[in-house]
Amino acid sequence: MLLDKRGRFLGRFSIIDMLLVLIVLVVAVRFGYARFGARLQQSISEREQVIEVTFIVPAIRDTTVDALRQSKAMFEFKTGGYIGDVVKVTAEPADVLFLSGEGVWSQMKSPNRFDALVTVRGKARMGENVITMGGVEIRVGATVGLKSKWVACNSNVLTINTQVAGD
Repeated sequence: MLLDKRGRFLGRFSIIDMLLVLIVLVVAVRFGYARFGARLQQSISEREQVIEVTFIVPAIRDTTVDALRQSKAMFEFKTGGYIGDVVKVTAEPADVLFLSGEGVWSQMKSPNRFDALVTVRGKARMGENVITMGGVEIRVGATVGLKSKWVACNSNVLTINTQVAGD
């Protein structure tokens, strides 16, 4: 039998001792959950918010700038994850280095290369230590491959705006 003559479970454990241990475990789990599990109650949709990210695409030709301006939706190059919609594309002549005839490095604005600033608005998951869009970590300075229907290029994250007006 499970209980012996003295009321012990399997002849070893008192039922009262087992109840006390069970109560202590329940209290410990409750306080542990209150302390460490509070964030588990927050759903994924509550951790999502609309942000704007500005990418810099350095030293590209004017045809690539035109293709970026035609783009509506932007995706991550490797995974194909949706990053967001293109809000604005601006371009300015790129600074390029060249070696002069005297063997001196100089810098000048290129007449046929441009640095494009691409602003993309999309939903991001906001973690405690990470922001992801389309399954890709978004951090200032990070390299992100961008692609759309019209273009594929490498870029770097220039700015992240988490306070988007109207959202």
